[in-house]
Amino acid sequence: MISYFPQSKRVIWTLISVLGLINEIAQAGDWPKWRGPSGNAFVAKDDLLPSKLGDTPKVLWKINVGAGHSAVVIQEDLLAISEEQGDLEILRLIEKNTGKEIWKKAYGQTYPNDGFGAGPRCTPLFDEELIYVQTCMGKLSCLRIKDGTELWSTDYQKNFNVKWIKNKTQNIGAASRRGYSGTPLVNGNHLICQVGSKDNGGVVCFNKYTGKVIWRSLNDLASYSSPLIAEIAGKKQFITLTTERLIGIDTTNGNMLWNESVPTRAFRNVLTPVSSGNKIIVASHSEGMICVSGSGKSGKAILQWKNPKLKINLSTPVIIGQHLYGFAEKDRFICVDIKTGKLNWEERGFGTFYASTLTDGKKLLVLGQLGELVLITTNPNKYEEIDRMQVCGKSWSFPGYSNGRLFVRDQKTLQCVQLLK
Repeated sequence: MISYFPQSKRVIWTLISVLGLINEIAQAGDWPKWRGPSGNAFVAKDDLLPSKLGDTPKVLWKINVGAGHSAVVIQEDLLAISEEQGDLEILRLIEKNTGKEIWKKAYGQTYPNDGFGAGPRCTPLFDEELIYVQTCMGKLSCLRIKDGTELWSTDYQKNFNVKWIKNKTQNIGAASRRGYSGTPLVNGNHLICQVGSKDNGGVVCFNKYTGKVIWRSLNDLASYSSPLIAEIAGKKQFITLTTERLIGIDTTNGNMLWNESVPTRAFRNVLTPVSSGNKIIVASHSEGMICVSGSGKSGKAILQWKNPKLKINLSTPVIIGQHLYGFAEKDRFICVDIKTGKLNWEERGFGTFYASTLTDGKKLLVLGQLGELVLITTNPNKYEEIDRMQVCGKSWSFPGYSNGRLFVRDQKTLQCVQLLK
């Protein structure tokens, strides 16, 4: 069962949270969660991408890491990474400037390599004095940053009746068959997670300090997608792809505000939804790209357009102004007009399966699956490449970016690369 944070400390941690929020606003260079400070793959406000990459990477430090696809996260001078060591998933807290390990903590059993790679897939989540981790098998834990002490945890299989699917050839489920990949999100004093229980626990909201359940919603199975919190049609919403649909949930009570069907082969919804104003855009490997849009103050959103040809398997794109940029299937990097769903341009030469894209709003930094870094201008009219540089080995992990430095993980190492002087 959930182990609770002591009652006497709740007020203290609430005060810490308020003070921490002030610090978070002031702190430049943080990359505390999946896809950066705002979850939209934009670097921090005071960070910039380089104007050139150079011939070889300037490596400030490099360390060995265990197996895993989860992304690097950064808060102030701390860096966290999840990896496999033996039969355990391990969180390591590291000095950002030196690569020196501060502490490591085992937080659950690892998931056997099933052909998609070994090790953790869910990115850790920094939240001031706390950090949250989630195993492939669906154990969620809240740890203290100071020393790695577990403050509370819950197991989706034991506490929410999630059925783990041992036969991987069965075409049912997603996270409960191939492992949890989506990272939860903090919303004020709450932590909202795609749990994937058919027992009124598709999405669950916890008190982030104690693990107490605040509300439970829906019966949708969990996909591999990470969620988004955005205001659509006048209401703040938790938006995510489940195994079969895109949903918008009221963050205050868990009530579903709208949904749009997104069926895929093997229930493989992976992308994090991206937003611009009242628009939400997602894509899949079989359905192509869709855009839903809200209007008024009802919180409702409906389908605005769909382009079946814009298929994306794993790589979440970015939105800059009225255009979307990202890696699509068949070796393409694409630019799409988000008003119409029209493809503006495409460029080949970015690998066959995955690429991570981050931006400062003026330039794009793309890390391909074979470890090549590409710097591109954000020109909606044509592809303009600035520079390329080999920076690491094979990688499916989203890099972190802080104060002009790129923190990139491949299958064996984690390294800090200086891109800006």
